[in-house]
Amino acid sequence: MNSLERTRKAIRGEKIDRIPTFPILLAPACQLLGIKQRDYNLNPEIMAYTLVKARDLIGNDGIYVSRDNWVYHQALGGNLTFPEDDESYSKETILQSVKEYTALRVPDPETAPGMRTLLAAARKVVREVGDRYYIQANIDCGPFSLAAVLRGAQNFMLDLVTENELLLRGFLEFCTEVVVAYGKAMIATGVHGIQYGDSTASLISPEHYQKFALPYQRKSVDSLAGNNCDIWIHICGDTRHLLHLLKGLNIQGFEVDAKVEMTAARKLLGDKIALKGNLDTTFLLMESPEAVYKATQDILKSGNFKTGIVMSPGCGVARMTPLDNLKAMVRACAEYKL
Repeated sequence: MNSLERTRKAIRGEKIDRIPTFPILLAPACQLLGIKQRDYNLNPEIMAYTLVKARDLIGNDGIYVSRDNWVYHQALGGNLTFPEDDESYSKETILQSVKEYTALRVPDPETAPGMRTLLAAARKVVREVGDRYYIQANIDCGPFSLAAVLRGAQNFMLDLVTENELLLRGFLEFCTEVVVAYGKAMIATGVHGIQYGDSTASLISPEHYQKFALPYQRKSVDSLAGNNCDIWIHICGDTRHLLHLLKGLNIQGFEVDAKVEMTAARKLLGDKIALKGNLDTTFLLMESPEAVYKATQDILKSGNFKTGIVMSPGCGVARMTPLDNLKAMVRACAEYKL
């Protein structure tokens, strides 16, 4: 059973030989290989090389193809700064008001800045190692979080209570169309799974979530389903007030942050949705390999997990995380008794 087979079986709740694992690994991959982040962000050849070689160093079962959370912002015309060896950023939002969204158009992912880079990198990774390892590609963020990127998170939170609801729904429909267009293009690269984060949605109440986030998550995943590609959602933070609402979504997996115990996530989401998580990223950065090994096994033992789970840090791995700590997480999974 190779890594791809192991991961796919685990996601589907089938019997496996050991628990698979792969982290959200971007800046640490660059650091481990001496790659400048700007080169990684802008060159698909370098991106693919970095991700594949980092996997070889760590020994994980999957590769997470991603860049940053500004892909949609760039594709829709926003300015973006790429420091030589740090995270990319923008100092401005695209929309000064919700109604301005009507001037935007859904980008063509094959030609849009940012999107085309990720698509090219994903195709290269799939060609090189897609028959051996599970390739999960990030398609940036979900519809609600995209709206927050375009307006600015604080502005959008105010919009939810001050703007006309029909206007807001039109805006979120547009954001859903953008997500679906990029998602379909990414699925066409041959990746085994796609993932988006909708972490801004964790800041709102269940009532607002059901009104402004969940319908557009459902529409986006339904539009992307049925292509032999797993669909994952990631929501940072404490999501215990929301997880029961995701139970009916047509997704194969949910990425669990460290603030939510895996046993609680399993109870709230049910048995049909695979879990990926949830080792604390600060712990992974700061503690010893021995402590990481124990913490990893403790998570698996907490729910007596035998399948239906992919072990991973709860969010993106910090840049200076020691290689030995990442290897310890992988070793803990390999030596965990099923």
